Amino acid sequence: MHDPESTKEILHRRKIGQHPPGFEANGLRAVYKPFWADLPHADIFLAFTPDLLHQLHKGVFKDHLVKWCIDIIGKDEMDAHFKAIPNYPGLRHFKKGILSVKQWTGREHKEMQRVFVGLLSGAVPSRVFVVARSILDFSYYAQLQIQTTESLKALQTALTVFHANKDIFKELALTHYVSSITLFGAADGFNTELPEHLHIDFTKDSYRASNKRDYEEQMALWLQCQEAVFLRSTYLDWLSQQPRSKSAAGLTECHSNPYNFDADSDTDLESETPNLPAAEPLQATHVLAKAPAHPRQSVQTIMTAYGATEFLSALRSFLLKNLPRNTIVPGLQDRFDLYCQVVIVMPPDLQVSDVPQRRRIRASPEMLLSGRKPGIPARFDMALIADSPRSSHLHTLEGLRVAQVRVIFTLPRQFGAYSRALAYVEWFTPFKPLDPSSRMQQVSRSTRQLRRNAAVIHVDEIVWPCHLIPKMGQTVDVRLRSRNAYEVANDFYFNELIDGEMFCACVLST
Repeated sequence: MHDPESTKEILHRRKIGQHPPGFEANGLRAVYKPFWADLPHADIFLAFTPDLLHQLHKGVFKDHLVKWCIDIIGKDEMDAHFKAIPNYPGLRHFKKGILSVKQWTGREHKEMQRVFVGLLSGAVPSRVFVVARSILDFSYYAQLQIQTTESLKALQTALTVFHANKDIFKELALTHYVSSITLFGAADGFNTELPEHLHIDFTKDSYRASNKRDYEEQMALWLQCQEAVFLRSTYLDWLSQQPRSKSAAGLTECHSNPYNFDADSDTDLESETPNLPAAEPLQATHVLAKAPAHPRQSVQTIMTAYGATEFLSALRSFLLKNLPRNTIVPGLQDRFDLYCQVVIVMPPDLQVSDVPQRRRIRASPEMLLSGRKPGIPARFDMALIADSPRSSHLHTLEGLRVAQVRVIFTLPRQFGAYSRALAYVEWFTPFKPLDPSSRMQQVSRSTRQLRRNAAVIHVDEIVWPCHLIPKMGQTVDVRLRSRNAYEVANDFYFNELIDGEMFCACVLST
């Protein structure tokens, strides 16, 4: 960050005909009497606060890092790597690659960052990867909403790693981030993405609501109505959280699903936040739909459509352990109620967000083309599994193991009254040592006697969804597609950058 006094000295020397090297190096212009020169208590250079949208997402990442890597890998291979990324709830899949995207916004940049490190591993020289990883780490640290001494130290470390290897690319102006955050707080407060997003609310939406003639007055009136609705809604929300008398509370109807949403709906629930009463303690909650999406499904259907080939043997082991008095042996004649997904509502991680987060874990088979309805590929998501249920947000990967969730179901009545929902999962190996070049966790398919290692677990033992990226190398296997990546590949990188919570658990906890 420049110093006002030294800058005025450089300008003065330039004015009298000298040629100080700092004039060109600091990008100065021949304005010898800047407006701030006589303001003794103002440092104009402190006014240049970090801008996450234009400096990090668009500038450093998209305009520099991505272009550099495309020049190294090649356009076709870069697109092939993006096309092969496995699906994840809420993750944008660039099914045509990234070079065909005509209009870029901050959202596209952030979606690319979530998978960029994983797809680069093995595709670029090690020093290039070190630079890419340091830039992405820097970006994720800078976006934290609460900064600590440890996170600022890690932010500076990522910048130091970049500068140690920057000769392979070029220098980027990021040195002022630590000092700016220390002085003014988290960089999220200076991000221009928020006011730019308001263009949609205050301009585009209001224009669409008009009849396109004399629209200025209509837009102003529409915005006034929206503001009135917002104020009224805010008041009603505040009123609903106030303590009520016992008589009034007794008239309130109790709902079995406190979040009032259908957990088997096909909408994207990741960006929505449940309206939780402020007085209630926040605990991890697993929510299923009120009614199963596929009731009374046969074991044969589970084994073929869902690929749960070891379902019966895994269920028998589960019953032997958890229901030792049960005398009924599950067989092909039994039928099970199946659910498409489970939604996990987790207390907020204040470094990432101040609202509870909810994530989906899907277990749905392929839906073939039917009339005008398009076909839907199978979705069997990855998840982190714990030995016992957890009630707090994701702190660390210690004691967790990756598994693929294939079936979410409940036990039929003939096995007795058992209220906890179950899931059939296929295990991956425990986390291997970090890959030396990428510093990423590695996992592989776990097998037992040449068959996939599977088990039946309680749904509430699922801690959080996770994302794996297959090891693709410099050239993507022609068989590898997004829809079959988890089946074709055997070795994977654990994606630490899939969301802010996962980044904090993997990186900040170490």
